[in-house]
Amino acid sequence: MMQMVDAWGGWSLFQVLLQTLKRVASKHGVSIPTVAVRYILDQQAVGGSMIGVRLGLSDHIKDANAIFSLALDVEDISSILEVTQKGKDLMKIIGDCGDEYRRA
Repeated sequence: MMQMVDAWGGWSLFQVLLQTLKRVASKHGVSIPTVAVRYILDQQAVGGSMIGVRLGLSDHIKDANAIFSLALDVEDISSILEVTQKGKDLMKIIGDCGDEYRRA
């Protein structure tokens, strides 16, 4: 995870992104992961997202369902873009998957 954060823009910029996502999440009464997944699903050419959950924790069901009713407005998208555009393009740096999927 830290390799991805460092490659993207570093810990400080990642914290700014988390703070931005928290503000948007609080505004809509949802979680940070819900905002993050909705934002990604709204991107052109994205058809789906994988959501990790832990067995026995039903709280995740409510979060996952909230993704489909959340609509990010222009202000939300602009505030997220303001931060993400400061980061590097990970597709250019590492490609379409992380190191954990590569074989030596």
